[in-house]
Amino acid sequence: MQDVSASSLTKTQGTRPKARGGVLGCLTKFMPTNYNMLIFRTMNRDMHQANANEDNIAFLFRNRLMPVRSSINKCIPSCLSAYKHVTEHPKHGSPGTANYIDARTQWFDQAVASAKQQGITQVVIIAAGFDSRAYRLHTSGLKFYEIDLPHASIIKQKLVDKVLPDAAKHPRPVFVGADLSECSLKHALHGTGFDPVKPSLFLCEGLLYYLPQYAVDKLISDVAALAAPGSLFYFDFLHLDVLEGRSAAVGYDNTAKVVAIKGEPFLSGMHPSAACLCKTLAQQDLRLREVLSPREILAKFLPHIAWDEQRTQILPFYSFAAVQRPA
Repeated sequence: MQDVSASSLTKTQGTRPKARGGVLGCLTKFMPTNYNMLIFRTMNRDMHQANANEDNIAFLFRNRLMPVRSSINKCIPSCLSAYKHVTEHPKHGSPGTANYIDARTQWFDQAVASAKQQGITQVVIIAAGFDSRAYRLHTSGLKFYEIDLPHASIIKQKLVDKVLPDAAKHPRPVFVGADLSECSLKHALHGTGFDPVKPSLFLCEGLLYYLPQYAVDKLISDVAALAAPGSLFYFDFLHLDVLEGRSAAVGYDNTAKVVAIKGEPFLSGMHPSAACLCKTLAQQDLRLREVLSPREILAKFLPHIAWDEQRTQILPFYSFAAVQRPA
């Protein structure tokens, strides 16, 4: 096992041969990654699976952005089943993708619920994309901030206005258009009404593994510098040993090929052991509250599905971390 005492994050280049994306690549090549995520986020509910996530706004976003596809899947349900079969086929797909996205959605939803129980009143969503939590998990006194690239933030605002026109029913978050590679998180939130003295919840879903090491380190440092005592930071991450090719994981090679074809290659990972994460986070005065493996996240949110070493039920190369700034 690699010594990761200095940092559990690393940038890796050229560790695996370049390859075509095969069937999965052909099906997803010309579709933005966040569009794909909407399809997978709504898949289990569309297929009437047990314990599916409760994101009822993702459907609205998906239908608006992909009307033809959505209509076909609604009129011909077998099309969605066929798409799932192909994209999750062990040979040319990534088995367990829909379950991973479903469980991930529920885990970040639970983060908001946990923060509210602790009296946290500010939620910062980093690289918000088509995240819908500000619109479906809002409560009186809870303020959301959605940070994304300026052009992405504008697109999101227009989409929300079209899909959720009643701002009284679906209060808007504070939209923050900022490139965090060019400014700090503190600078991005300056003048938005964000109060750095109050404990906050920071969410970073589906992002870190697309950033190189220095960018991940900077983001974690930015959160640590801005987070008031008692703040929470939730994120998911790619396993470092799988990224570097030291361990094999079903579906990883196909997934890596597809995101690389889209120009969004995997660039960083973390060691999934609590000891390594604790050591890295301690450098930023952050404390690990919880780290969940793929097996644990499956059992927690999709308990009707038994873990099976012979049949992959959830992507096995991602884990989840909940971090706190000590009070």
